[in-house]
Amino acid sequence: MFELLFLLLPVAVFYGYVMGSRQANKSQQSEKTRKIGFLTKGINYFLYRDKEKAVDEFIRYYDSDAEHSFEEGLALGALLRERGDLEKAIRFHNNLLTTARIEPVQRSAVLLELARDFMSSGLLNKAEDILMELISYNSEKKSAVRLLVTLYEQEKEWQRAIDLIDSFRQFADENITKREAEFYCELGNEAYSRKNYAKANDYFKKSASINKGCVRAYLNMAKIMIEIGQTKNALAYIQEAVNADPAMIPICLKSLAKCFYPGQEMQHLEVLNSWLQLSDSPQLVMAVADLIMTNKTPEEAEAFVMRLLKKSPSFELFSYILGNLYEGLDPRMQERFAVLKSIMDAHLAGNYRYMCQHCGFKSSVLFWQCPSCHRWEQMKPHQISEWGNTAVRPAVNDKTKQDE
Repeated sequence: MFELLFLLLPVAVFYGYVMGSRQANKSQQSEKTRKIGFLTKGINYFLYRDKEKAVDEFIRYYDSDAEHSFEEGLALGALLRERGDLEKAIRFHNNLLTTARIEPVQRSAVLLELARDFMSSGLLNKAEDILMELISYNSEKKSAVRLLVTLYEQEKEWQRAIDLIDSFRQFADENITKREAEFYCELGNEAYSRKNYAKANDYFKKSASINKGCVRAYLNMAKIMIEIGQTKNALAYIQEAVNADPAMIPICLKSLAKCFYPGQEMQHLEVLNSWLQLSDSPQLVMAVADLIMTNKTPEEAEAFVMRLLKKSPSFELFSYILGNLYEGLDPRMQERFAVLKSIMDAHLAGNYRYMCQHCGFKSSVLFWQCPSCHRWEQMKPHQISEWGNTAVRPAVNDKTKQDE
C-alpha cells in the first residue's frame, strides 16, 4: 500500500502543477482580456466619434500594467492635445522624455509633439525654442521646419518665415510655397499702407513669381497700377487673376471698371463678354446687363438677363430683373413688384457671400486667410440660389488648381 502511494505521488504533484498552471493562465488571460477591453472600447468610441470617452478608455488602457509601446504613448499624448487637455498633454510628453529607455530618434519625436502642445497652448516662445533645437538634428528636421513656419505665420512674422523657408528650400513642398507667396503679399500690404508703392509692387511681383495662381498678388498689383494711372498694366494683372481662378471674377469687377474711362464702355463690355466664357456668376451677368442698358436699350439688357437666368437660375438675377421691370407698368403693378423685390433683397441680405472651399466656413466679407482652418485663398464667392451653387465653368486653357 505504501509503495502504491509512493508511485502515485509524482502523478499527484504533476496534476497539481497542471491545475495550478491552468488557474494562473486563466487569471493572466482574464487580466489581459480586461486590459485589451480598455483598448477595444477606446477604439469603438473613437470610431463612433465620441472623442471624450475614447481618450478616457485609452488612458485606462495605458495606466494598466500592460507593456506599452513608445508609439502608443506618443499617440495618446496627441489625443490629449486634440481633446483640449493641453496641460495633461504637456505633462504626458514631458514624462515620456524622462523615460530611461528612450532613444535619440524617439526623443526628437516627443520634442516635436511637445512643440505642438506649446503652440496649441499659445506658448509660442517655448515652442520656438524646441523647434530651433530640433532643426539642428537630422531626425524630425523637416517636420520642425514646417511647424516653425506655421509658428511664424501665427505670430505674423512674415519675413522670418520667408527667411526660414529660404534656408531650408529642400523641405519646401507646394503647400509651403503657396504660403510663402501669401507672406510676400502680407509684406506688400504693409509697404502699401506706408504708401511705398514701389516696394509693395516688388513684394507682390515676388509673390506672383512664386505662385502663378496667387489671385491676391495680381489684384494688389492692379490696385497699385490704377492708383498711379497705368490702367493698361492694371487690366493685364486683372486678367491674370481671372485666368488663375475664374471663381474670383466677382471680386475683380470693381477693379476692372476702374480701368476704363467714359467713352470706353464698349471695350469694357468686350472684356466682360470674354469672361462669360469662364463664368456665369450673377455679379458678372448684372455688370454686363448694366453696360448693355447704358449703351443699348433696357429691352436688350432684360432679354440678356432672362436668357442667363433660364440657363443658371439665381436669386440675385431674379431680384435684378424685378428692379428693372417698373418702366411702363401701372402704379399698382409697380407697387407689387417693389414688394416682391424687397422680399428677395431681404433674403439675399441674410445670406453669406463667401465660403471656404476647404472647411466650409461662411462669411459676408472676403478673408484671404480663412479664420476657421487658416488656409489661404480658399474663400470663394458663393452664388445664393435654391437651384444650385456652381456658377463657374472650366476655363478654356484648363488650368489645374492644386490643393494646398
